[in-house]
Amino acid sequence: MKRTAIAPALLIALLLPLCAPSAGAADIALRGAQNCTVWAKARANNDARYEQVWLAGYFSGLAIGTDVNFWGSKGRDLFESEAAWKWIDVYCAANPEKNLIHAAEQLFLERYRVVTRPPSDKVTK
Repeated sequence: MKRTAIAPALLIALLLPLCAPSAGAADIALRGAQNCTVWAKARANNDARYEQVWLAGYFSGLAIGTDVNFWGSKGRDLFESEAAWKWIDVYCAANPEKNLIHAAEQLFLERYRVVTRPPSDKVTK
């Protein structure tokens, strides 16, 4: 099986338990994750360094585990950390009851779709 065919299946298999807490994720303990309300308050007070460092590590771990270049490459799909924080701001404003992990998973899946599209399908700015 080609590597490109394995990657989406692996990504889904890794993220599925996190999306469905009642499906066995109770045995998985993630340290440091806050909820969207805590994120929004910390961002409003310009004091979200802890959450940002946690998220950066979480994204990097997912990227390594799934072989997906979440942060992109210079000159191709580069995604700056401030753009990630702004995306999470918007998500959390719309979903204050959600956990920060859920926001991170949604952003990771969105970035996955961007960085795995063939170059001819990418929008140029």
